[in-house]
Amino acid sequence: MKMFPRYEVARMKIINIIGLSLLIFLSSCSNDKKTADLEFGTMQCLMCSINIEEAVAELKGIKKVEVDLKSQSGKVVYRASILSISDIEKTITSIGYNVNGHESNKDAYNDLELCCKIQSSD
Repeated sequence: MKMFPRYEVARMKIINIIGLSLLIFLSSCSNDKKTADLEFGTMQCLMCSINIEEAVAELKGIKKVEVDLKSQSGKVVYRASILSISDIEKTITSIGYNVNGHESNKDAYNDLELCCKIQSSD
């Protein structure tokens, strides 16, 4: 026979509340990672790929970014609850590079080093 059954009920309620709170917290921190492909059209050199990787890596919510100069493509893993692929594309175009069919910011493109610009055949 328990001496304080009323305290036992209160203890069980507290344990249930803590357990439920923990469950809600863990589900809100669920794995919301997304992977997106990036296709570049204006990346010319190693400096370009480094510029893109660094700019994207600085965004809050980026888990991983890879840029492949040879294939003119890349992959990014990000937290969809924090940012979107559109945010990532805007960041890339804002530093002067085309991505996924979006045109670069012309002023940013003009400020790129000569090696990062598309060479005209004139």
